[in-house]
Amino acid sequence: MKTSFMTRYRRRGAIGAIALALLVGLAGGWQLRSVAAGAEENAAAIAAAEIDRFYQATSGKVPLADVLGAAFQLMRTDGSRYDREGYLARPASLSSYSIDGIEATQSGDVLTATFFAGLTGNVGGTERLGADDPRLAVFSKVDGAWKLQAFANLGQGLASGLDAEAKKAVESWVGAVASGDANAIRAVLAPEFQIVRSDGSAHDFAGYLAGGMAKIENVPGIAGLAVTGYGDHMIVRYALALEGSVDGKHMEDRAPRLTVFRRKNDAWLVVAHANFAKLEN
Repeated sequence: MKTSFMTRYRRRGAIGAIALALLVGLAGGWQLRSVAAGAEENAAAIAAAEIDRFYQATSGKVPLADVLGAAFQLMRTDGSRYDREGYLARPASLSSYSIDGIEATQSGDVLTATFFAGLTGNVGGTERLGADDPRLAVFSKVDGAWKLQAFANLGQGLASGLDAEAKKAVESWVGAVASGDANAIRAVLAPEFQIVRSDGSAHDFAGYLAGGMAKIENVPGIAGLAVTGYGDHMIVRYALALEGSVDGKHMEDRAPRLTVFRRKNDAWLVVAHANFAKLEN
């Protein structure tokens, strides 16, 4: 079948139009990807500058009030929370810091960033030494300037200077057990609590409160206390001078103990306890 010149022309024109559209589409896609990549790079650059400004403020180099937004909130892994007024009254105080691995996104006047921070200084009243601890920050633009509105501190590094806190936490734990009051003991236990003794007997939170508690005749003395801490956890080893009974077995010793505490706000909860005292039938 013969086709006219005009029909062939239209087909060639249609093919050309399709080819042109494909080229335009490819170019447009490349341009969109370039714009997106540029936006990501720009967001990361903005986030790096604003995060650094926050850490400069907690290092005393710029006014903290100029960095925080009106809706600011901060939360740490131990559950402690601060609004703007509360944090300005009790900010972290850093002597050095480092920032790494920033990933940021921006939508309009909102900028979110995740990153890792290393620091040396006082955080929440405790001396900290951290490296590669995860963080999340949210900024919003207010009158043309970026303000930090939310900050999640997901790791607080090694802690030092915990001797006084450790002594108080151990005294609270031992005192609660010595009282024999299930409610007092419940108040110092974390939900994930476990205990194990030298004879292999063990209890979780429910089992311990249901009858696994020791019976102590006198509040014992604490000796040889040694403590380490990381983030919101504190690990303490010590010895007790006591006399009492466990599961009907007599116990009189100065055997070592190992207790793991987890901070919740301003309290230390017992997560795990190892009792190395020898039990006599």
